[in-house]
Amino acid sequence: MINLNTLKIMKNSYPNTDYDEVIKLLTNTMTLFNTDHLRLCIDVKGMEQCKDKRDYARVLRSAASRGLCRKTDVYQKSNLRGSNNIPRAMWCHVNEEVHP
Repeated sequence: MINLNTLKIMKNSYPNTDYDEVIKLLTNTMTLFNTDHLRLCIDVKGMEQCKDKRDYARVLRSAASRGLCRKTDVYQKSNLRGSNNIPRAMWCHVNEEVHP
């Protein structure tokens, strides 16, 4: 039996499909990409940026759950000036073979 308090806490999660076109572009043109690349492509296309920078990783995880891309075991520091320089997870096409 499900507790009613648990139902109130459960969050409805809907996939973020706003940036699928950009993610498909990245998977078709780059072997590896990260959230920095996603942000740059969104900016170049003139699309609305995410309000919270952490949302870019959520967008990629959402795309991965729908089979558009996949997370690799490769991490790379950001090349963007002014970033916190924390290594970021690299993503690739679902069928791409990536060796660290």
